[in-house]
Amino acid sequence: MLLPKHLQRFADSALIVAADSVTARCWFAAGDSLEELDGVALPKETKDGEGSFEFFPDDTHRLHVFAKQLATHLTKLEREHKIPHIHLVMPAEVEHLVSKYLPPDVAANVEIKIHHDVMKEDPLKLVERVLTAR
Repeated sequence: MLLPKHLQRFADSALIVAADSVTARCWFAAGDSLEELDGVALPKETKDGEGSFEFFPDDTHRLHVFAKQLATHLTKLEREHKIPHIHLVMPAEVEHLVSKYLPPDVAANVEIKIHHDVMKEDPLKLVERVLTAR
């Protein structure tokens, strides 16, 4: 999507990640455009190898599993696309865990951390939040 003129301030490419405690959406911002790449979602339950369901014992365990999954996904995106800037917009408890699980070289590219749950916000509003946090 083409960004409005006042939001076209990404000189280098950036990965913007918005998350709550079980879902995340990832956008690639560069120059005058914003492109949704993909997302990550953690189901409330998972299937084991034999087809039976495994439930997460508690929310803390599920949050750790989600944070590890998201950190792995961000690492893959950063390395595939060689993205120099990463901006995380998510609740503080999620951001702290995701940051903990990122490899040091990827964590070094995280420039902005905004502690809000913005999953239901319009992507342009998200970009505006990131740009005003700079």
